[in-house]
Amino acid sequence: MTFIFYDTETTGLSAGFDQILQFAAIITDDDLNPVEEVNLRCRLLPHVIASPGALAITGVRPADIAGANLSHYEMIRDIRALVERHAPVVMVGYNSISYDENMLRQAFYQTLNPIYLTNTGGNTRMDVLNLAHAASEYAPGLLSIPTNARGRSVFKLDQLAPANGLMHEDAHEAMSDTQATLDLARMIRNGAPEVWEALYAARSKPSALAFMEREEVFCATNMRFGQSSILATRIGANPENPSEVAVFDLTHDPAHYLDIARGDMPSLLRTTPRPIRTVKANQQPILVPYGLSNDHVAGNDLPEDLLRERAAQVRAHPNFEEKVVHAVANRYPPWEQSPHVEARIYEGFPSRADENLMVDFHRRPWEERIAIVDQFQDERLRALGERLVWAERPDVLSEEASQRLDAWQRNRFLAGGDTPWLTIGRAFDELAELRTTGRGDADLLGEVEGYLRQLSTEFS
Repeated sequence: MTFIFYDTETTGLSAGFDQILQFAAIITDDDLNPVEEVNLRCRLLPHVIASPGALAITGVRPADIAGANLSHYEMIRDIRALVERHAPVVMVGYNSISYDENMLRQAFYQTLNPIYLTNTGGNTRMDVLNLAHAASEYAPGLLSIPTNARGRSVFKLDQLAPANGLMHEDAHEAMSDTQATLDLARMIRNGAPEVWEALYAARSKPSALAFMEREEVFCATNMRFGQSSILATRIGANPENPSEVAVFDLTHDPAHYLDIARGDMPSLLRTTPRPIRTVKANQQPILVPYGLSNDHVAGNDLPEDLLRERAAQVRAHPNFEEKVVHAVANRYPPWEQSPHVEARIYEGFPSRADENLMVDFHRRPWEERIAIVDQFQDERLRALGERLVWAERPDVLSEEASQRLDAWQRNRFLAGGDTPWLTIGRAFDELAELRTTGRGDADLLGEVEGYLRQLSTEFS
């Protein structure tokens, strides 16, 4: 199996309204030996403002962005080509499933490429942050985990890597972070092969679902929201989202909950400590066999016979599963459609006809692409396609379309209120706060100010 270890640097934290500026990758063989490196940089989209805070962290200068040799569209096409050339691949990052993967999906979506490229067609995903969490729980002592002033464990890559003797000289630079991620993954695979195998198996949704179905008692860990490791058994999958599975914490006696009234089930899901948790099978959950349980795992002190008896009670009850999954499916209010096309990424798949048009779009010269955009059945694709042509080749648009999108760009930059994108006014506020708090290189912040003043002059 081929692995693509990667990292991105972006203009900000919003997957829908920021963009990737740098994509660095190290491609390895099955033994994690590097076979290829890729380092791509692109220019800003015409409707995106780079966050001063993001530039201060990464050290990227406005002139560097403007001088990149690729447009955003060209970079995303290169990323797609890289993945397809090596497929099937395992895409591996650090905190990537929560962040970088969302940035990639939005980039594919907004450039009319396959949204789920990294986890379909045999491609799967791993997150070394999950791997580090698992190693800290199930191979204690393997990693040196730094702590903060409050004594809490810190899993930030720029602190975890050097704490374990791994070179990380240029933190928040994509290639440096990619190398640190690869080194950390190799360290865990060599030092805790059982942990590696468990997380490697959970990299695909079908495998994670099969594990929870097969294993009567298993260990489940979620350290992202202050939760810890528990011994659990499967209850059932959310009927509205089969990737989300409810599990029962076997430190609790199920006899207290099995016959709870259906109307009381939603409050049970919010009870602390929670006897019922959810596992997202499509996000490489930390699921390991019962045999790896240790003192870090709640319920480890209970007799195995008792744990299996409790698991059997949960699985055999005639209507406990139905009550639980109904409550899980209905615990949030109905999804409201956003007025912004960027936020509508998960509102359904393109039709087969639109998929064929998307393929044709990328094959045609720019002069012919706007005619293809007009044929899309999906209004989202029409909006994104027109915007894409405007960003890459505005000269091939009609005068009406160009003026309309120019006005949209200006209104976006000058908008007031709490917009989901960064405006010129909020960018200046962010810059002022950086200077007040003493964060960021003074020369770099000066260049950022010049960039913002140029935008302000042009659009105000």
